[in-house]
Amino acid sequence: MERKQIDQRFSISDQLSVSDLDTLAAEGIRLVVNFRPDGEGGDAQPLSEALASRAAALGMAYAHIPVVPNQIQPAHILRLQGLLAQHPGTAIGFCRTGNRANQVYQQALQAPAATKPACCSQAGTEAQVGLLNTVKAWFKP
Repeated sequence: MERKQIDQRFSISDQLSVSDLDTLAAEGIRLVVNFRPDGEGGDAQPLSEALASRAAALGMAYAHIPVVPNQIQPAHILRLQGLLAQHPGTAIGFCRTGNRANQVYQQALQAPAATKPACCSQAGTEAQVGLLNTVKAWFKP
């Protein structure tokens, strides 16, 4: 596990193993977020279900937000925002190298939905997605 501290609340890592969760729990990590789709790394990659089970046994919250490389979606950002709001304390996100985890976290920090009341987040996101799709259409040949 190659862990990098992003800020006081969030760190990132490359692929975690089930045994890495023991270390993280001992260090006080309260939330583990897996951004890696199951099977992306072949048989060597632990399944999300195994990681979730171990995290639960250690008293940590666990979430699986599978992000295909270079395909971060607004729903991924909203999900992370919700998890961070729901689970106070330190958190770690991981993927193959830690880059996706960091990118989603940075976007979650900057996204305006983080400051909106929960009742307004979904409508705002739908409008943002609609605008994004309109802008993307301008650049298609």
